[in-house]
Amino acid sequence: MGLFDLFKGNQVALIDQAFDDVKVMLKNGHEMFAAATARLLENEILDADLEALDHEINAREQRLRSAVMEHLVVNPARELYLSLILISIVHEAERIGDYAKSISEVSELADGPRLGPLVVPLRDIRDGILQNFARTREGFIEDDEVIARQLLTDHVRLKARLNQYIAALAARTDITPNEAVVYALGARMMSRVSSHLANIASTVAYPFEKIRRGPHDLDADGER
Repeated sequence: MGLFDLFKGNQVALIDQAFDDVKVMLKNGHEMFAAATARLLENEILDADLEALDHEINAREQRLRSAVMEHLVVNPARELYLSLILISIVHEAERIGDYAKSISEVSELADGPRLGPLVVPLRDIRDGILQNFARTREGFIEDDEVIARQLLTDHVRLKARLNQYIAALAARTDITPNEAVVYALGARMMSRVSSHLANIASTVAYPFEKIRRGPHDLDADGER
C-alpha cells in the first residue's frame, strides 16, 4: 500500500489538488529547464516565458500550503503526515523553477557561443535530467517505489559525472575565465535540479525521516 492509498476515499479534495499542483509544477519546471539549457548549451533563442511559468509554480505552491493549513486545522492528528510530505514536495518543485531561471541567467554571462568539446558532456547529462522529469512525475503520481529508487540511483550517477566535469574544468589551462565560470555554474545548477527531482522521489521511496537523504552518503553540507 502506497502513501496516498491511505487517504483515498477521505479528504479527496486535498489529494486531487495536490496531484494537480505537483504535476503542473513539474511540467513547468521541465519546460523551464529544457528552455534554459537549450539557451545555455545550444545557443538557442529563449522562447519560453520563464517568469510566467515560475509565477504559476509559486502560485500553486502557495495554494497548496494554504490547503494544507486548512486541513490541519480540521483534523491535525490525522492529516499531519500527509501535510508534511506535500509541503516537502512543493518546496522541491518550486526550487527547480528558480534554478532553471538561474541557468538562463548564466547564459547571459557568456561572452561567446557555447561550442566544442566542453558542451558535449553537459548536453548528455542534461538529456538524462530531462528524462528524469517524466520519471519523477510517474513515480510520484503512481506512488511507484521501484521507479523512485531507480531515479535516486540515477541521480547519484549524474551528480558524480557533473562533479567530475567541474573538477576537469578546473584543471584545464586552455580555456578563458569566462568559459570556466559559465560552464561550472551551469553544471552546478544542473546538479541542483537533479537533486530536487531526487528529493521528490525520496518521498515515495523512504519514510519521512529519510526524505532528502535515503541510503546514499551526503556531502559535508548535507546536500545530495
